[in-house]
Amino acid sequence: MVLVPLLATAALACGRGQELPEGTYQGVVELTDTVVAFDVAGRVETRPVTEGDEVAAGDMLATLDDSLAVAERNARALEASASASEATVIRLGSRPEELRAMQARIRAAKATEAFLEKNLERQQALLSRSAASSLSVDDLNAQLARAIADRQSLEQQLSEMRKGARDEQIEAADERAKAAAASVELSDIRVGHHTLKAPIAGTVLDVHVEVGEVVGVGGPVVTMADTQHPFVDVFVPEGAVHGFKLGDAARVRVDALDHAITGKIEHIARETEFTPKFLFSPRERPNLVIRVRVRLDDAKRELHAGLPAFVNLGGTK
Repeated sequence: MVLVPLLATAALACGRGQELPEGTYQGVVELTDTVVAFDVAGRVETRPVTEGDEVAAGDMLATLDDSLAVAERNARALEASASASEATVIRLGSRPEELRAMQARIRAAKATEAFLEKNLERQQALLSRSAASSLSVDDLNAQLARAIADRQSLEQQLSEMRKGARDEQIEAADERAKAAAASVELSDIRVGHHTLKAPIAGTVLDVHVEVGEVVGVGGPVVTMADTQHPFVDVFVPEGAVHGFKLGDAARVRVDALDHAITGKIEHIARETEFTPKFLFSPRERPNLVIRVRVRLDDAKRELHAGLPAFVNLGGTK
């Protein structure tokens, strides 16, 4: 809150010790501060606003150097693209040329197998005439067994290629692609956190950092307030507060203006408190009071924080 204490020398309309009209209470004009900060740490790259600027909700207040975050995001985007392509390949299955290539490998494997079978028959015939060694026959048997196994493996692969990927494989590939895409979205959010935007429309009251400074997470960057809707807290005797309710109209006067500013009761406290020392009215000073907040509609921004104010909760005086 921006609050300038009421001094004893303030030029109040009623003067010290003068009784206020019924339904009129003293207070001070205040603003609701909004301190805006980054969600990430970094070095301030730009800060286009300065004290006193009027900004709309969503306007840029400052930016951080996002080069590392952008580089990470781009790397994750490449990974996501690769995962999506892999999932597409698995879902579509083998292309015709891949099937033809596998069939050619099987034909070659069968030819090798036939050659080894004939060679084995020849060596066995020679062995029966003691013209070949048993070692050569054993070696050919081993080669033939390997050739048969290779051919069967290729035939199994061809069968699977024709059937396409299993549902579980397709699902796993799709999930990997989704996870990679979600990672890119998360990186986009991180990059976005390097830009600080105004959460409300209002006036910049203070700036806390300069370009080039390093700020931490949550460190104040800009303080702003909605200067079109200040408020005044007044203190109503507990015996009188029951006559008011949320939304009731109110009229506020300050010495600097020749007309009243309208408002409405926004909040009525649930607890009593002792009368603040800055209240001058004899009627209010000895009482236990209840804090009542009046939100004002000051479209022309005529009020300033700290001004002594008189609030009529009847809304007519």
